[in-house]
This record gives sequence, structure tokens and C-alpha cells, in this order.
Amino acid sequence: MKNSRISRAIILTLAAAWSQCSPAAVNVDRTRIIMDAPQKTVAITLNNDDKTTPFLAQSWVTDADGVRTDALMALPPLQRIDAGQKSQVRITQVRGLTDKLPQDRETLFWFNVRGVPP
Repeated sequence: MKNSRISRAIILTLAAAWSQCSPAAVNVDRTRIIMDAPQKTVAITLNNDDKTTPFLAQSWVTDADGVRTDALMALPPLQRIDAGQKSQVRITQVRGLTDKLPQDRETLFWFNVRGVPP
């Protein structure tokens, strides 16, 4: 009786852990993107590591609080990446809006990519 409870608990734990795993088909080429003030754009490479399935890649930029920002734009915001292929996203400063950012220190933004399966 005690062994069956332990077995059920282990199976339940493994099932819960396994359900949290998901393969990432669309990946970014780096973990840090640094854009100096004089730079107007920076290019990021997206890879579709799935060898058989094309994916849509939705990209956007948020501020440190996770709110979408208008100061930087990800172009194109939505694109198709065929199986095993690469594509580029450009993060571009929006003139007038980036001028309002502090010039004496760094400002943190998050680059977000969502892979959308077919």
C-alpha cells in the first residue's frame, strides 16, 4: 500500500514536470542586445531549429516593467521562418521618443519573440 502511494506520487510529479516542458523552435542568436545612443538600429538573427515545420515569429519590445514601448520598434513584427532557416529582426529607435529617455544612464528594454506553430 505504501509503495503504491509513493509510485503514484512519483508518477504524478513526473507528469506535472513533463507537461511544463516545451521545445523552443524559434531561438535568438544572443542573450544580450546593447544599443549605444548613436546607433539607430541593431539586427538580431532568429533561427528556426525545427527541421520540418515552419513557424511564425512575433517580435516586440517592452520596457523594464513589461509594458510595450513605442520608443523602440521590432521590424518586422511578424514573419514566417521556414524549417531550418534564419531570418533577421531589426530593433529601430523611433525618433522623438528615444530623445525623451535619460541620456546620463542606461535604460533597460526587453526584446520578446514568440514562436507561433502552424
